[in-house]
Amino acid sequence: MLRLAKIVTIPNMVPITRQSASLRNVVSRTLVASRFQSTTTNPTSTPTAIKTAPSMDPLSDEQIDGWLQTIRQARLDLRKNGPDKTLLSGETIDIDGKEEFTPTEEQVQEYEALKGTPLPLRKDPVLEHVTNMIMRDGKKQVAERIISRALHLVYVQTRKDPVELLKKSLDDMAPLMITKTFNTKVAKSAVIPVPLNQRQRNRIAWKWIVEGANKRVSSEFAVRLGEELVAVSKGVGSGFEKRDQIHKMAITHRSYIKLN
Repeated sequence: MLRLAKIVTIPNMVPITRQSASLRNVVSRTLVASRFQSTTTNPTSTPTAIKTAPSMDPLSDEQIDGWLQTIRQARLDLRKNGPDKTLLSGETIDIDGKEEFTPTEEQVQEYEALKGTPLPLRKDPVLEHVTNMIMRDGKKQVAERIISRALHLVYVQTRKDPVELLKKSLDDMAPLMITKTFNTKVAKSAVIPVPLNQRQRNRIAWKWIVEGANKRVSSEFAVRLGEELVAVSKGVGSGFEKRDQIHKMAITHRSYIKLN
């Protein structure tokens, strides 16, 4: 089966611009092209008899200009009104039947109630930090899956916001300072308490939570982690004893603190 296209050129065509000339050529080729279909012959015979279609008259310049003007008008309507309200004829329709949106009283009240509420962050920095500490070998999706399952178990047992409960647990267990030993170039070294920022506190507290979770019986780390978070939220955990020991040592060596 052979399909041939007869392209009829339009003489005396004066292109206005490069775009209009290309559109004129596309329209002329689309509307004037005719298909030819070959007849079926014996496969042994090499020549193929081609059946020609009746010839068609070329379009005039006025007809092509009309098509181009219609296409330009459709493009302008599409840019102005959008794809849902534009017709090829240039008319516009309104889908909803309303030109302007008028909120109801309930919507206005809800807007006034939520007017001063800040928008939540797309990614919580504390949750992102915890996920990065769990991650091994760059497998962040595995770490996110573990955190998600652990927080779901926390929600099932406490019926509270698991992310806020995680933040509160980290803040309760994290120490405020640690003690560091400094060489004074004399016989005795100085043990000086050093304050910690929030990120350092969260790192130490999370380390203690993971150590407590590894001591539990379940075979899945997400289950052990969820149970440990629930226990820490209730004030039970080995991390609280470690925090108290660090604070006692810092109080003992508070005389070495130098205030500038």
